[in-house]
Amino acid sequence: MQAAVRAQKQYILDCRLPCGTFRLGPERNQVNPYFTNLALIPMIGLGELKIVQEHIDWYLQNRNENGYVNDFVIRGELLEDTGAADSEDSYHATLFSLLAEWVRYAEDIVWLKDREQECLELLEGIGRLQQNDGLTWAKGSYRVKYLMDNCEVAKGLEDAAFLFSLLGNKTACKEAELRAEACRQGIGRMYSPLRKSFAVYGRIFPSWRKWYPDATSQAFPIVYGIASAEIARLLYSRITRSFPQFERFQTGDPYPWMTMGVCALRMGDLARVNRMLATAQAMYVEGPRRPYWLIHEAGRFMELAMEVANIRCQPGQNV
Repeated sequence: MQAAVRAQKQYILDCRLPCGTFRLGPERNQVNPYFTNLALIPMIGLGELKIVQEHIDWYLQNRNENGYVNDFVIRGELLEDTGAADSEDSYHATLFSLLAEWVRYAEDIVWLKDREQECLELLEGIGRLQQNDGLTWAKGSYRVKYLMDNCEVAKGLEDAAFLFSLLGNKTACKEAELRAEACRQGIGRMYSPLRKSFAVYGRIFPSWRKWYPDATSQAFPIVYGIASAEIARLLYSRITRSFPQFERFQTGDPYPWMTMGVCALRMGDLARVNRMLATAQAMYVEGPRRPYWLIHEAGRFMELAMEVANIRCQPGQNV
């Protein structure tokens, strides 16, 4: 397992650009900051503090006039802003989660203090998207409240509160805490006891025969610890009944969705997690679906493998 983690770590390192951020895959010409945020979280536990730090700085320096970060495309040796992003709420939220993990490991409050104003602006950006029901729009120009996005936002706001507490900024810490709780409450109201599921967005509930975004969305309240234990068991049972071989990627979707392995891990289904890791290695890392293997999937793979094998290193060391 350690060799597999090392290989995926190198895969992500091979995606690194001179400017400090990462392409989606070694042969891809796209940069997606959201997927990069997710990919880099497990790299912190493997000692790659410097490259994570440089990506965070790249992110903060490449916000647009509205305070959000777009996707980029690589043209020759230059990065070109596409002027668009899949979302604005999740991009900022996952950056907070990445930064919080970095600080927990690096314990560099001085570096964080120098970026306090930028962090306040990220919090303000999420705040502009959050509505009275506690839920965030995906973007200011796309006013849809997605379950998956909001689970990431709730976690990101909690991480923001942690960061501001370290900085001694009581006002921002309290705001982030209140916003996080409002988001969690809003997500709770998306659950229907009658339908035994969360709304995928708005009042649109999942078709349990459809993998994405329907079934996959139901995993996010489990992954981010928002669903109660009872509801989590119910949702996971429905996921596994509807897609009993999802860990072998028999879902009708070419992408691996390694996040679903995290869901299985949260539910204590280690047998399914191990099958997913082995099948991912055969089908994606070494097999015919390799073009669909992107940096965030590599990151989730490492997260799962490290949890299963308890692979960690001390600051200053590398795996």
